[in-house]
Amino acid sequence: MRNIGIYRRVFPLKSEAFIKEQTQNLSRYQPTFIANTLLTEIPFHNIALSQSDFLGFKQNLFLLTRSPHLFKKLFNSEVIDLIHAHFGPDGVYAMALAEKLKIPFLVTFHGYDITISRKALWRKGKFLYYQLIFHEEELKRKAAAFIAVSQFIQDKLLEKKYPEEKIIQHYIGVDTTKFSPGKKAAERYILCVGRHTHKKGIDTLLRAFAQVARKHSDVNLIQVGTGALTEELHALAKALGLEQRILFLGAQTHEKVLNLMRGAEIFALASQTAPNGDCEGLPIVLNEASACGIPVVSTKHSGIPEAIIDGETGFLVSERDYMALADKLDIILSNPDLGTKMGRQGRKLVCEKFDLHKQTLKLEAIYDSLVA
Repeated sequence: MRNIGIYRRVFPLKSEAFIKEQTQNLSRYQPTFIANTLLTEIPFHNIALSQSDFLGFKQNLFLLTRSPHLFKKLFNSEVIDLIHAHFGPDGVYAMALAEKLKIPFLVTFHGYDITISRKALWRKGKFLYYQLIFHEEELKRKAAAFIAVSQFIQDKLLEKKYPEEKIIQHYIGVDTTKFSPGKKAAERYILCVGRHTHKKGIDTLLRAFAQVARKHSDVNLIQVGTGALTEELHALAKALGLEQRILFLGAQTHEKVLNLMRGAEIFALASQTAPNGDCEGLPIVLNEASACGIPVVSTKHSGIPEAIIDGETGFLVSERDYMALADKLDIILSNPDLGTKMGRQGRKLVCEKFDLHKQTLKLEAIYDSLVA
């Protein structure tokens, strides 16, 4: 088997379970995770600066300098054929390691890393983003390939003059065996899973729910996630008089989310373009919900129309249009048979287009083309 290095600066994060899922399904490549900071033990061979760096000196030094010499173990004992970095900023750090190893590397762009304006990234004041801004042109030249997680992200890469011949559009897969239909919960609820950031549009969803809550008095809204806007969203729920009907559960495990999906009546995510340009790539959680046979109500944003067929597997409305969103929620809540039909069509689409096993085989074919 060939060896693939998976670079992620900080790993694992709850919001990025897809990286673990994708890696677990590799069949012809042996993975080694390369991380600056490893947050917990992981079921993969790994090399992390944090393992012998209690004061964080080496982690901070690599963040500042990108010096590959800090990863001594990587060069002393490892044989890696290719490095795959997730997110644009990580690609810049993987580039330094790949050059030292004299091997190719590729980068998957997921959303914010190509949609947020570089001025907005600069204003965030993080050295991680400075490195991307300073070395982006070098990244374009030296990377063997760039994976775009949706056609929308592919277009964004082209807009920013990434080499067309290096861009590969490839969907991240969903485990359709694990994410599968289950028994509906006794209590009716709409489920939303998303971090509390502007691009998730959770404020729009709360306003939409307020429009249907009185008519459907037995339906609650369950929201999973946390973030910078948590306090603001709690305040909005209270102002709408729905603090008892909107249940904020905070961050949850992948397994808990799966159980909630199986019991939900609708999955809703009102994604929208943030003021700084931040957009989704293609929220994997939507495909997970569809795989569970749940109708999805979302927005005509980024790569979402590539995964949700409006009127067949769910409904799509314009960004920030909470009245239209409320109307679509009401249609499904009032017609459970329609929701069941949409959920069935959604699962069929995911199994055909986004199945994890099929997509990981395609990913390995991409690896093959780069190491041949």
